Amino acid sequence: MVICVQRSILIRNLKIAVVLALIIGLLGAVLFLIYGFTIVWQAMAATIVTIFLSIITILFIIASIYLWIKNLLLKKEVNRYQKELQMLKSKLQKCESESNKNEKIK
Repeated sequence: MVICVQRSILIRNLKIAVVLALIIGLLGAVLFLIYGFTIVWQAMAATIVTIFLSIITILFIIASIYLWIKNLLLKKEVNRYQKELQMLKSKLQKCESESNKNEKIK
């Protein structure tokens, strides 16, 4: 009878230990999954930020190249118009000098 009581106490203690081990194991597994999920989440967030910054950098490079080319073309056009303006100024001076000569002759 004493052996039977000790055996039932031992089985009860063993059941408690198994339940505690399962609870601790499940808690450890959940914490491990959460930890793994946070690492994966950080990796995804870092990837998203890196891609976003790369896209912004590429857009800024494209915009700077576009504006540089536009500035270059505008400078060429301004030079052309300056030459044309100088030519028209000289023509205007010739016309004015001719008109002054014609007025003096009359």
